[in-house]
Amino acid sequence: MNRVKFLLFPLSLIYLIVTNIRNLFYDFKIFKSNSFDTPIIGIGNISVGGTGKTPFVEYLIKKYSKTFNMVLISRGYKRSSKGFQKATSKSSPNSIGDEPFQIFNKFKNIKVAVDKNRVNAVSKILAEYPETDLVLLDDSFQHRKINSKLNILLTTYSNPFFNDFILPVGSLRESKTSFKRADIIVVTKSPERLDKIKLKTIQHKVNLQSHQKLFFTKISYNNNLKGDCINNFSSIKNQKVFLVTGIANSSSFINFFKKNKIDFDHFSFSDHHNYNQDEINQIESSGNNLIITTEKDYQKIQFLERKNKWSYLEIEIKFLENEDEFDTIFKKRIFM
Repeated sequence: MNRVKFLLFPLSLIYLIVTNIRNLFYDFKIFKSNSFDTPIIGIGNISVGGTGKTPFVEYLIKKYSKTFNMVLISRGYKRSSKGFQKATSKSSPNSIGDEPFQIFNKFKNIKVAVDKNRVNAVSKILAEYPETDLVLLDDSFQHRKINSKLNILLTTYSNPFFNDFILPVGSLRESKTSFKRADIIVVTKSPERLDKIKLKTIQHKVNLQSHQKLFFTKISYNNNLKGDCINNFSSIKNQKVFLVTGIANSSSFINFFKKNKIDFDHFSFSDHHNYNQDEINQIESSGNNLIITTEKDYQKIQFLERKNKWSYLEIEIKFLENEDEFDTIFKKRIFM
Protein backbone atom coordinates (compact mmCIF):
# COMPACT_ATOMS: atom_id res chain seq x y z
CA MET A 1 0.00 0.00 0.00
CA ASN A 2 1.56 3.32 -1.06
CA ARG A 3 1.71 6.37 1.20
CA VAL A 4 -1.44 8.05 -0.18
CA LYS A 5 -3.51 4.89 0.23
CA PHE A 6 -2.10 4.44 3.73
CA LEU A 7 -3.27 7.94 4.67
CA LEU A 8 -6.71 7.28 3.16
CA PHE A 9 -7.12 3.94 4.91
CA PRO A 10 -8.93 5.37 8.01
CA LEU A 11 -11.53 6.98 5.71
CA SER A 12 -12.03 3.67 3.93
CA LEU A 13 -12.51 1.95 7.29
CA ILE A 14 -15.19 4.47 8.30
CA TYR A 15 -16.90 4.13 4.92
CA LEU A 16 -16.84 0.33 5.23
CA ILE A 17 -18.38 0.42 8.71
CA VAL A 18 -21.17 2.81 7.63
CA THR A 19 -22.09 0.78 4.52
CA ASN A 20 -21.94 -2.51 6.44
CA ILE A 21 -24.31 -1.17 9.10
CA ARG A 22 -26.68 0.05 6.40
CA ASN A 23 -26.69 -3.35 4.73
CA LEU A 24 -27.25 -5.12 8.05
CA PHE A 25 -30.27 -2.91 8.71
CA TYR A 26 -31.72 -4.09 5.37
CA ASP A 27 -30.74 -7.71 6.01
CA PHE A 28 -32.54 -7.69 9.37
CA LYS A 29 -35.49 -5.73 7.89
CA ILE A 30 -34.95 -2.73 10.14
CA PHE A 31 -34.94 -0.71 6.93
CA LYS A 32 -37.88 -1.48 4.67
CA SER A 33 -37.55 -2.91 1.15
CA ASN A 34 -40.52 -2.53 -1.19
CA SER A 35 -41.87 -5.25 -3.45
CA PHE A 36 -43.98 -4.88 -6.59
CA ASP A 37 -46.10 -7.37 -8.49
CA THR A 38 -44.39 -6.37 -11.74
CA PRO A 39 -41.01 -8.13 -12.20
CA ILE A 40 -38.05 -5.84 -11.56
CA ILE A 41 -34.56 -6.62 -12.84
CA GLY A 42 -31.71 -4.81 -11.08
CA ILE A 43 -28.44 -4.11 -12.92
CA GLY A 44 -25.52 -2.60 -11.05
CA ASN A 45 -22.02 -2.90 -9.71
CA ILE A 46 -20.04 -2.67 -6.49
CA SER A 47 -17.34 -0.44 -7.96
CA VAL A 48 -17.61 3.15 -9.15
CA GLY A 49 -18.28 3.37 -12.90
CA GLY A 50 -16.66 1.82 -15.92
CA THR A 51 -18.12 -1.69 -15.75
CA GLY A 52 -20.04 -1.49 -19.04
CA LYS A 53 -23.45 -1.11 -17.47
CA THR A 54 -25.05 0.89 -20.31
CA PRO A 55 -24.19 -1.59 -23.09
CA PHE A 56 -25.43 -4.41 -20.87
CA VAL A 57 -28.73 -2.60 -20.29
CA GLU A 58 -28.99 -2.10 -24.05
CA TYR A 59 -28.36 -5.81 -24.57
CA LEU A 60 -31.32 -6.63 -22.31
CA ILE A 61 -33.54 -4.12 -24.11
CA LYS A 62 -32.64 -5.47 -27.55
CA LYS A 63 -33.23 -9.04 -26.45
CA TYR A 64 -36.42 -8.70 -24.41
CA SER A 65 -38.28 -5.49 -25.33
CA LYS A 66 -40.16 -7.22 -28.16
CA THR A 67 -41.50 -9.78 -25.68
CA PHE A 68 -42.23 -7.53 -22.70
CA ASN A 69 -43.70 -4.08 -22.17
CA MET A 70 -40.50 -2.70 -20.72
CA VAL A 71 -39.60 0.39 -18.72
CA LEU A 72 -36.09 1.56 -17.83
CA ILE A 73 -35.71 3.53 -14.61
CA SER A 74 -32.47 5.33 -13.85
CA ARG A 75 -31.25 7.93 -11.41
CA GLY A 76 -30.27 10.22 -14.30
CA TYR A 77 -26.80 11.01 -13.04
CA LYS A 78 -25.60 14.64 -13.42
CA ARG A 79 -28.92 15.90 -14.80
CA SER A 80 -30.06 19.43 -14.05
CA SER A 81 -33.65 18.48 -13.20
CA LYS A 82 -34.97 17.20 -9.88
CA GLY A 83 -37.44 14.49 -8.90
CA PHE A 84 -39.35 12.24 -11.26
CA GLN A 85 -38.89 12.93 -14.99
CA LYS A 86 -40.32 10.87 -17.82
CA ALA A 87 -38.37 10.92 -21.10
CA THR A 88 -40.24 12.70 -23.90
CA SER A 89 -39.46 14.23 -27.28
CA LYS A 90 -38.53 17.42 -25.40
CA SER A 91 -35.97 15.66 -23.16
CA SER A 92 -32.23 16.27 -23.42
CA PRO A 93 -29.07 14.82 -21.82
CA ASN A 94 -29.19 17.81 -19.49
CA SER A 95 -32.74 17.13 -18.32
CA ILE A 96 -32.63 13.33 -17.85
CA GLY A 97 -28.92 12.39 -17.99
CA ASP A 98 -26.76 11.24 -20.88
CA GLU A 99 -27.26 7.48 -20.57
CA PRO A 100 -31.08 7.54 -20.20
CA PHE A 101 -31.23 10.01 -23.10
CA GLN A 102 -29.13 7.69 -25.27
CA ILE A 103 -31.36 4.73 -24.53
CA PHE A 104 -34.55 6.74 -25.06
CA ASN A 105 -33.26 7.86 -28.47
CA LYS A 106 -32.32 4.35 -29.56
CA PHE A 107 -35.28 2.33 -28.31
CA LYS A 108 -38.66 3.80 -29.16
CA ASN A 109 -40.57 0.73 -27.96
CA ILE A 110 -39.80 1.24 -24.26
CA LYS A 111 -40.52 3.91 -21.65
CA VAL A 112 -37.65 5.67 -19.84
CA ALA A 113 -37.91 7.56 -16.56
CA VAL A 114 -35.45 9.01 -14.05
CA ASP A 115 -35.75 9.60 -10.34
CA LYS A 116 -33.33 9.41 -7.42
CA ASN A 117 -36.24 7.90 -5.47
CA ARG A 118 -36.64 4.60 -7.34
CA VAL A 119 -39.67 3.52 -5.28
CA ASN A 120 -41.46 6.68 -6.32
CA ALA A 121 -40.43 6.18 -9.95
CA VAL A 122 -41.66 2.58 -10.11
CA SER A 123 -44.93 3.49 -8.41
CA LYS A 124 -45.62 6.36 -10.82
CA ILE A 125 -44.69 4.38 -13.93
CA LEU A 126 -46.86 1.40 -12.99
CA ALA A 127 -49.79 3.71 -12.19
CA GLU A 128 -49.46 5.51 -15.54
CA TYR A 129 -48.62 2.41 -17.58
CA PRO A 130 -50.35 -0.57 -15.92
CA GLU A 131 -49.55 -2.68 -19.00
CA THR A 132 -45.86 -2.65 -17.97
CA ASP A 133 -44.69 -6.20 -17.34
CA LEU A 134 -40.94 -5.70 -16.88
CA VAL A 135 -38.92 -2.94 -15.20
CA LEU A 136 -35.16 -2.56 -15.62
CA LEU A 137 -33.65 -0.76 -12.65
CA ASP A 138 -30.38 0.84 -13.71
CA ASP A 139 -27.46 1.16 -11.26
CA SER A 140 -29.49 -0.44 -8.54
CA PHE A 141 -27.17 -2.74 -6.60
CA GLN A 142 -26.86 -0.37 -3.63
CA HIS A 143 -30.48 0.73 -3.93
CA ARG A 144 -32.00 -1.74 -1.49
CA LYS A 145 -35.33 0.00 -1.04
CA ILE A 146 -36.68 -2.21 -3.85
CA ASN A 147 -36.67 -5.99 -3.98
CA SER A 148 -35.66 -7.21 -7.44
CA LYS A 149 -36.71 -10.49 -8.99
CA LEU A 150 -33.20 -10.78 -10.41
CA ASN A 151 -30.06 -8.97 -9.29
CA ILE A 152 -27.32 -8.72 -11.92
CA LEU A 153 -23.88 -7.61 -10.75
CA LEU A 154 -21.28 -6.41 -13.27
CA THR A 155 -17.53 -6.41 -12.67
CA THR A 156 -14.68 -5.90 -15.12
CA TYR A 157 -12.14 -8.50 -16.17
CA SER A 158 -9.23 -6.07 -15.63
CA ASN A 159 -10.33 -4.92 -12.17
CA PRO A 160 -12.70 -7.48 -10.62
CA PHE A 161 -14.34 -6.64 -7.31
CA PHE A 162 -12.44 -9.37 -5.45
CA ASN A 163 -9.12 -7.58 -6.17
CA ASP A 164 -10.46 -4.14 -5.24
CA PHE A 165 -10.79 -2.21 -1.99
CA ILE A 166 -13.37 0.08 -0.43
CA LEU A 167 -13.46 3.82 -1.27
CA PRO A 168 -11.42 6.02 -1.18
CA VAL A 169 -8.44 3.62 -1.16
CA GLY A 170 -10.06 1.55 -3.92
CA SER A 171 -13.18 1.94 -6.02
CA LEU A 172 -15.69 -0.26 -4.15
CA ARG A 173 -18.92 1.37 -2.98
CA GLU A 174 -19.40 -1.27 -0.30
CA SER A 175 -17.76 -4.42 1.04
CA LYS A 176 -16.75 -6.97 -1.59
CA THR A 177 -18.77 -9.56 0.39
CA SER A 178 -21.88 -7.75 -0.87
CA PHE A 179 -21.54 -9.74 -4.09
CA LYS A 180 -23.55 -12.45 -2.31
CA ARG A 181 -26.73 -10.43 -2.93
CA ALA A 182 -26.37 -10.97 -6.68
CA ASP A 183 -28.11 -13.78 -8.54
CA ILE A 184 -25.97 -13.37 -11.65
CA ILE A 185 -22.40 -12.06 -11.84
CA VAL A 186 -21.15 -10.90 -15.22
CA VAL A 187 -17.44 -10.35 -15.84
CA THR A 188 -17.44 -7.63 -18.50
CA LYS A 189 -14.79 -6.42 -20.96
CA SER A 190 -13.23 -9.87 -21.13
CA PRO A 191 -10.66 -10.71 -23.83
CA GLU A 192 -11.79 -12.31 -27.08
CA ARG A 193 -10.54 -15.68 -25.92
CA LEU A 194 -10.42 -16.78 -22.32
CA ASP A 195 -8.35 -19.86 -21.55
CA LYS A 196 -9.78 -22.49 -19.23
CA ILE A 197 -7.14 -21.96 -16.53
CA LYS A 198 -7.86 -18.23 -16.26
CA LEU A 199 -11.60 -18.91 -16.27
CA LYS A 200 -11.26 -21.41 -13.40
CA THR A 201 -9.06 -18.97 -11.46
CA ILE A 202 -11.69 -16.23 -11.69
CA GLN A 203 -14.46 -18.65 -10.76
CA HIS A 204 -12.47 -19.67 -7.69
CA LYS A 205 -11.73 -16.08 -6.63
CA VAL A 206 -15.34 -14.98 -7.08
CA ASN A 207 -16.33 -17.74 -4.67
CA LEU A 208 -19.79 -18.26 -6.16
CA GLN A 209 -22.62 -19.02 -3.76
CA SER A 210 -25.03 -21.87 -4.43
CA HIS A 211 -27.70 -19.56 -5.87
CA GLN A 212 -25.32 -17.70 -8.22
CA LYS A 213 -24.20 -18.08 -11.83
CA LEU A 214 -21.14 -16.53 -13.48
CA PHE A 215 -20.95 -15.30 -17.08
CA PHE A 216 -18.31 -13.57 -19.21
CA THR A 217 -18.94 -10.91 -21.84
CA LYS A 218 -16.75 -8.94 -24.22
CA ILE A 219 -17.10 -5.53 -25.86
CA SER A 220 -17.75 -5.28 -29.58
CA TYR A 221 -17.76 -2.11 -31.68
CA ASN A 222 -19.91 -1.62 -34.75
CA ASN A 223 -17.78 -0.98 -37.84
CA ASN A 224 -20.11 1.78 -39.04
CA LEU A 225 -19.38 5.34 -37.92
CA LYS A 226 -22.52 7.33 -37.11
CA GLY A 227 -23.24 10.95 -36.32
CA ASP A 228 -22.25 13.89 -38.54
CA CYS A 229 -20.26 11.58 -40.78
CA ILE A 230 -21.61 8.12 -41.65
CA ASN A 231 -18.81 5.90 -42.97
CA ASN A 232 -17.49 2.40 -42.73
CA PHE A 233 -14.68 2.20 -40.20
CA SER A 234 -12.27 0.91 -42.86
CA SER A 235 -12.52 4.27 -44.66
CA ILE A 236 -10.49 6.05 -41.95
CA LYS A 237 -7.57 3.63 -41.76
CA ASN A 238 -5.26 5.87 -43.78
CA GLN A 239 -5.95 9.12 -41.95
CA LYS A 240 -5.26 10.56 -38.54
CA VAL A 241 -8.28 11.10 -36.29
CA PHE A 242 -8.97 12.83 -33.01
CA LEU A 243 -10.60 10.79 -30.21
CA VAL A 244 -12.68 12.46 -27.50
CA THR A 245 -13.90 10.54 -24.44
CA GLY A 246 -15.74 11.49 -21.28
CA ILE A 247 -16.29 8.04 -19.78
CA ALA A 248 -15.04 6.30 -16.63
CA ASN A 249 -12.75 3.88 -18.47
CA SER A 250 -11.80 4.56 -22.08
CA SER A 251 -9.24 1.74 -22.41
CA SER A 252 -11.49 -0.54 -24.50
CA PHE A 253 -12.35 2.35 -26.84
CA ILE A 254 -8.70 3.36 -27.25
CA ASN A 255 -7.51 -0.23 -27.67
CA PHE A 256 -9.97 -0.73 -30.52
CA PHE A 257 -8.22 2.00 -32.51
CA LYS A 258 -4.79 0.68 -31.59
CA LYS A 259 -5.79 -2.82 -32.66
CA ASN A 260 -6.95 -1.45 -36.02
CA LYS A 261 -3.71 0.55 -36.39
CA ILE A 262 -5.45 3.92 -36.59
CA ASP A 263 -3.27 6.98 -36.04
CA PHE A 264 -4.95 9.19 -33.42
CA ASP A 265 -4.64 11.84 -30.73
CA HIS A 266 -6.79 11.51 -27.63
CA PHE A 267 -8.58 14.18 -25.57
CA SER A 268 -9.89 12.72 -22.29
CA PHE A 269 -12.50 14.11 -19.89
CA SER A 270 -14.01 12.75 -16.68
CA ASP A 271 -17.02 10.43 -16.71
CA HIS A 272 -20.38 12.07 -17.59
CA HIS A 273 -18.57 15.26 -18.56
CA ASN A 274 -20.84 18.13 -19.61
CA TYR A 275 -19.17 19.70 -22.63
CA ASN A 276 -19.30 23.42 -23.32
CA GLN A 277 -18.79 25.40 -26.52
CA ASP A 278 -15.28 26.57 -25.58
CA GLU A 279 -14.14 22.96 -25.20
CA ILE A 280 -15.61 21.99 -28.57
CA ASN A 281 -13.86 24.97 -30.19
CA GLN A 282 -10.57 24.02 -28.55
CA ILE A 283 -10.84 20.40 -29.72
CA GLU A 284 -11.71 21.44 -33.25
CA SER A 285 -8.72 23.79 -33.38
CA SER A 286 -6.49 20.70 -33.43
CA GLY A 287 -6.91 20.63 -37.20
CA ASN A 288 -8.34 17.12 -37.50
CA ASN A 289 -11.31 17.02 -39.86
CA LEU A 290 -12.73 13.84 -38.37
CA ILE A 291 -13.35 13.60 -34.65
CA ILE A 292 -14.60 10.35 -33.15
CA THR A 293 -16.19 10.07 -29.75
CA THR A 294 -18.21 7.56 -27.77
CA GLU A 295 -21.93 7.19 -28.27
CA LYS A 296 -22.59 8.49 -24.76
CA ASP A 297 -20.47 11.61 -25.34
CA TYR A 298 -22.11 12.30 -28.70
CA GLN A 299 -25.51 12.60 -27.01
CA LYS A 300 -24.32 15.88 -25.45
CA ILE A 301 -21.89 17.10 -28.10
CA GLN A 302 -24.55 17.01 -30.85
CA PHE A 303 -26.35 19.96 -29.23
CA LEU A 304 -23.30 22.24 -29.52
CA GLU A 305 -22.05 24.04 -32.63
CA ARG A 306 -19.53 22.02 -34.61
CA LYS A 307 -17.45 22.97 -37.65
CA ASN A 308 -15.80 19.57 -38.04
CA LYS A 309 -17.35 16.14 -38.60
CA TRP A 310 -18.05 14.36 -35.31
CA SER A 311 -18.86 10.66 -35.38
CA TYR A 312 -19.24 7.85 -32.88
CA LEU A 313 -19.00 4.08 -32.71
CA GLU A 314 -21.86 2.06 -31.29
CA ILE A 315 -20.86 -0.41 -28.62
CA GLU A 316 -22.47 -3.72 -27.73
CA ILE A 317 -21.70 -6.68 -25.52
CA LYS A 318 -21.46 -10.32 -26.51
CA PHE A 319 -21.39 -13.39 -24.31
CA LEU A 320 -18.28 -15.52 -24.61
CA GLU A 321 -20.34 -18.62 -23.85
CA ASN A 322 -23.52 -19.90 -22.16
CA GLU A 323 -25.78 -17.11 -23.43
CA ASP A 324 -28.68 -19.58 -23.61
CA GLU A 325 -28.23 -20.39 -19.93
CA PHE A 326 -28.41 -16.68 -19.10
CA ASP A 327 -31.62 -16.40 -21.13
CA THR A 328 -33.14 -19.37 -19.29
CA ILE A 329 -32.35 -17.93 -15.86
CA PHE A 330 -33.60 -14.47 -16.87
CA LYS A 331 -36.98 -15.73 -18.11
CA LYS A 332 -37.42 -18.17 -15.24
CA ARG A 333 -37.00 -15.38 -12.66
CA ILE A 334 -39.48 -13.14 -14.44
CA PHE A 335 -42.21 -15.79 -14.41
CA MET A 336 -41.58 -16.97 -10.83
